[in-house]
Amino acid sequence: MSLLEDQDTFYRERVPEQFNRTLAAQRAVAAQDPAAAAVLEDMEAVRTSIVVQIDTGHELRRHRFEIERGQMSHVETLARPPFLILGHSLEDFGNLRRECGDSLLGFLGGLAGLGDDMRLTSQRVRSLAELAGSLTFERVGPGGFALFAHFGVEAPSPEPRATIRLDETTYEQLRAGDLDPQDAFLGGRIEIVGDEGMAIALALAALSPD
Repeated sequence: MSLLEDQDTFYRERVPEQFNRTLAAQRAVAAQDPAAAAVLEDMEAVRTSIVVQIDTGHELRRHRFEIERGQMSHVETLARPPFLILGHSLEDFGNLRRECGDSLLGFLGGLAGLGDDMRLTSQRVRSLAELAGSLTFERVGPGGFALFAHFGVEAPSPEPRATIRLDETTYEQLRAGDLDPQDAFLGGRIEIVGDEGMAIALALAALSPD
């Protein structure tokens, strides 16, 4: 299978499957836990869209996702403007998938130090959409990648307002939940270039309780 075919299968099949597994797992826990039931209610309130753009060097290939009552599906046409647009190069796909897993929001989960998949709740969608701007997330060093992210329903600008940059060790520790994100920021292990306020607002939105 070519790299182009691999990313196509990943976004069409694996990403929605992982997203919906997270929802199913929350439903299972919610049956016995009132707090988990409240989170589930907020997850099932999500009605939004996400777009992923892959730069092949010759064209931009787009994958579109609708989320309706917390359930994700890959679609050809969106019913509403996306609150999030993600973009990366085709050559970065393998590294991005290895570092973030099958989760479309894995990079945010890593940044937040969750050690788990990030739940997309209606509150978190609102907080992220209110950022109303673009940034670039860079995992530097061997096996690194760059991921462009635009939050909000207005058209993205070509230049990001900020860049968040961190190395392999820091990202691995954040993903595993072994490093507190605030300690990483304050200790200079996460570099912010540009609009520091937006980068911090993104971190706070990712860290906000479910």
